[in-house]
This record gives sequence, C-alpha cells and structure tokens, in this order.
Amino acid sequence: MSTPDSPDTQSRSAPVDRVTRLRRRVLPALHRIKEPLGGYAICTLDPAEYVGTVSRSLDAIRETLRDMEFEREPIASLKRRADGRLSAGSWVRRESPLADKQLHVTLVREATGVVELYAHREYSWLTHPYRHYTFSEWEPEAGAARMRELLADRDLTLRLD
Repeated sequence: MSTPDSPDTQSRSAPVDRVTRLRRRVLPALHRIKEPLGGYAICTLDPAEYVGTVSRSLDAIRETLRDMEFEREPIASLKRRADGRLSAGSWVRRESPLADKQLHVTLVREATGVVELYAHREYSWLTHPYRHYTFSEWEPEAGAARMRELLADRDLTLRLD
C-alpha cells in the first residue's frame, strides 16, 4: 500500500517527468541493495542547500534551468526532504563536460504548486567519481549562494522560508 511519502503516491500528485518517475521507482530498490554495503542511492537534502522557493510551475522552472545551461542529471541519487517528500528533478551545470566541479540543483514541488530549489557545489561524477560519491569538498552553502546569484541575474524572485 502507498503512503503519502511513497514514490507512487508522489508521482500521481506531482507533475513529474518520466525520468523522475523512473528514478522514483528504481532508486529506492537500488538503495535497499547498496545501503547494507555502505552505499546509497537516496539521500536527505541538507537545510544548508536551500536556495529558496519560487511561485512558478515545475515546467517553468525546468525551462529556466535549460535556458541557464543546466542539464537533467538522471544519474544523481534520489533526494528527499526530512519530511519525506521526494525531489521532482535533478539538474546540473558544468563549465565544460570535463570540469572538475559542478553545480547541482534539486527541485521539490510543494502541494501548493510552488517549487523549492536546493543546490550544492561538488566534484563532477564525470571527472572525479570517487570524490563525488564520497562528498569530498561538498559545498552546500556555496552552491545555494551561486544559484541565488544566477536566479537574481534572471530577475527570478525567491521566497526564503
């Protein structure tokens, strides 16, 4: 049976894309396999990653991210808030495909239709897979600050809760 926080329930109540629906189905099962071995496929968002909340639709935020040269990141672990809500998308921006670092943004849709954004800077999994996976030099505050700057450049108003 589905609970309010289960991937099935959330995928019906939030307009998520097919990549996100697939990630919500596959990654919890993968996490159950990896966790006993010391790995993970799901992680909880850190409050330090909070960028802000925008009063725009999920589709509008996705389009803004594309315009800002972000790309979908289907390889990322599934993110969840402390209250159990799952991410509605994972996006990344790199200076180049071989860049050392990347800016990773996670979207979480609220029941009211607004979207919360979370971000962090980290090593790119493409060039530094081990450092990426072990959170080496993971920078939530720097990522959130950078994302706020990028959104301010686009005159996108953020509500900071």
